[in-house]
Amino acid sequence: MKVCIITFGCQMNRLDSDLVSDLLRASGYAVVADRELADVVLYNTCSVREHAEQKVYSRLGRDAQLKDKPAIGVIGCMAQRLGDKLLKRCPAVDLVCAPGRLYMLPELIENVSAGGDVLALDPLRTESLDSDSEKRLEQIDMLRSASGVSRQAFLRVMRGCDKFCSYCIVPFVRGPERSRDPKHILEEAGRLIDAGRDCLTLVGQTVNSYRFAETGFGDLVRQVAGIEGLRRLDFVTSYPVDFGSDILEAMRDLPNVCTYIHCPVQSGSDRILRSMNRGYTRSEYDAFIDMAYEIMPDVAIASDFIVGFPGETEEDHEASIDLIRRSGFKNCFIFKYSPREGTQAAKKLADDVPEEIKRERNNQLLEIQREEGFAHHRKRIGRSFEVLVEGRSPRFDKQQEPPSSESTQMMGRTMGNHIVLFNGPENLAGRFAKVRIAGANDLALLGELTG
Repeated sequence: MKVCIITFGCQMNRLDSDLVSDLLRASGYAVVADRELADVVLYNTCSVREHAEQKVYSRLGRDAQLKDKPAIGVIGCMAQRLGDKLLKRCPAVDLVCAPGRLYMLPELIENVSAGGDVLALDPLRTESLDSDSEKRLEQIDMLRSASGVSRQAFLRVMRGCDKFCSYCIVPFVRGPERSRDPKHILEEAGRLIDAGRDCLTLVGQTVNSYRFAETGFGDLVRQVAGIEGLRRLDFVTSYPVDFGSDILEAMRDLPNVCTYIHCPVQSGSDRILRSMNRGYTRSEYDAFIDMAYEIMPDVAIASDFIVGFPGETEEDHEASIDLIRRSGFKNCFIFKYSPREGTQAAKKLADDVPEEIKRERNNQLLEIQREEGFAHHRKRIGRSFEVLVEGRSPRFDKQQEPPSSESTQMMGRTMGNHIVLFNGPENLAGRFAKVRIAGANDLALLGELTG
């Protein structure tokens, strides 16, 4: 039986799709990229923003109109959030499986083949996964295939989230925080590195909240970075007040740890931060930024902002502008607020900022970040960097002229996660190259291949 997995959302979902692919192959299924060849199509879904869910609904609507429809499954966050409502609302859906039940997918697909709908949901947060379920879920990570066409790989260090930001559904669809045993993480990392996956990214909803017994996240970073053969170690996504100096010092001291931090702030206003239940103040975030630059002057920091949160005034918006200008972010992900069903903000706060004002504030923050991003990148002009080459640049692929057989615009990333565009042969993809920076814009560095 052939299965196609289509992934929406964050790096956690991309990792889950890779793990599910390995699980299904080990169970005798063929995993295919072309959905036209598939007997089963699985949508791995995200519920963080409404737009992500609408994409899935659109796909399901088209699937319902097919005469010879494959079996359709919805897995991931949207599956847990909506549960049996998906089976009732969407005639195309045959299978619904939550993130904590992914280990059941081989048998669930067999059940669908035998006829009937299948529903496998996680317990509520007030309940716990039984020990057998936790063990089987951990085995998905431990039994993953280490092989791959890319030298990059995600490595999960924890599951779930306990932050309960008022706008966010993740704690309810991913469950409580559970940090993995560092012995398991190190074993998995070693197998990946031995197989040539020597550029690892540690992932978690709030990855630097990791703690297992006496091992904190800074300790874990040092342990993984010490594995022989590891070329690069990165991590996402971080939570501001869980970022201790020990993590920053590990980033400074260890040459294979990336000098990039993605640490969302969401607003520069204390009043809005309290309403969001973010658990820190503006001054605490400022102190984190100051500490990061003091310990690592060349660090690259990215953040997230939500504009138009309920009750946001022009003064609150100005505080976010001030924070962007003060912080020197490499880049920011900026979104207009939209209520998510099931969150405290949707239940208790009126979505009272007009759409037109949200759009204006969103565009204003984007423009200011463009200025800051350009200033950040411009400081790198004249320097040389080791770049991990990912392949041809998407911008070049959109051009009409056929690529040169000898030189194509390639794209790579520095240790600070800076995008670098340069001309070079296509066979550099997946390799490291030395590039001298000759120019810059707000999003990328423009370089010349030197070695």
